[in-house]
Amino acid sequence: MSNSVICGTKENEDKKFGTLVNSRFLLELKSEKPEDENLKETVFRYNSTSVEKIIEYDPQTGMKVKVTNYDYFNDKKIKSIEEFDKETGLKTRVTSFTLFKSVTEFDIKTGKKTKTTNFDIKNENRKTSVYDFDIELEKINRITLFRPDGYSISMVKEINPSTGMVTRAINYKKDSTAISSVSKFDFQGDKTIKTTFYYNTPVYFTSSALLDKKVMADYLNKKVLEDSSQKRITRLIDNLYKNKLDFSSISV
Repeated sequence: MSNSVICGTKENEDKKFGTLVNSRFLLELKSEKPEDENLKETVFRYNSTSVEKIIEYDPQTGMKVKVTNYDYFNDKKIKSIEEFDKETGLKTRVTSFTLFKSVTEFDIKTGKKTKTTNFDIKNENRKTSVYDFDIELEKINRITLFRPDGYSISMVKEINPSTGMVTRAINYKKDSTAISSVSKFDFQGDKTIKTTFYYNTPVYFTSSALLDKKVMADYLNKKVLEDSSQKRITRLIDNLYKNKLDFSSISV
C-alpha cells in the first residue's frame, strides 16, 4: 500500500497527474518508509492548501489506526486525535483539544464509550472530572470530581443511567482518601422523596433540616466530651490536695 495525499486544488488536472476523487485529486506516492511505520494520507480542505486531517493506516492490515484533525482556522493546531484498533477498525480512544483537553476511551470489543477524562483548561495535566459510562445504555453512571490539585478526589456521584438522576453522592475529606459523608437519594418517579445523610459520627439524620441538626449534634457531642473531661480534671485536683500528692505523679 502506498501513501497518498488529497489535493484541494485542480492545478494538476491538465497534467493528467493523479486521480480525481469527489472533485479532488488523489495523488499516489511511493512509500519508502519501513514496513512497520504507519502509512499516511493527508486531506486538504476543499479548494485550499489548509490541512483538514491526516489519516494513518496500519501497513500490515490496511486498517485505519489514527486520524489527526486540525483546527479550521489554524491547520498547525490539532483539534482532536482519533485512535482505532488495527484489527477491527473500532474506535478505541479520542483526545479532544476543543476548549480544554478531554480523553474518551472506548470498549475494544463493542466500540462503545466507557470513560471520559476532562482536564483543567489552564493545565492539561490536572484532571477536573471523570465520567464513567454504562456500556449497554451508553449513558453516564458515575462522575468523579477532583480538587484543584488534579488528583485528590472531592466527590463521587453515582447515577442511574436509565434516568440520569444521582442516586448517591460520596464526599471525601480534603487531602485524604477518607470519606467524610455519604448522601443517598430515593426517588418516586422523577422527584426526590427522601435524602439520607451518613457522617463519620454515630449520628445521622433523614430530614430536610439535616444541616441544623448535624451542627447541633456535633456541638452537643463536643460539649459532652468537654464536660466529662472537666469533671475528670476536677476530681484529680481534689484528690491531689486531699491526699497531698505531687503534681508530677498525675497524668490527665
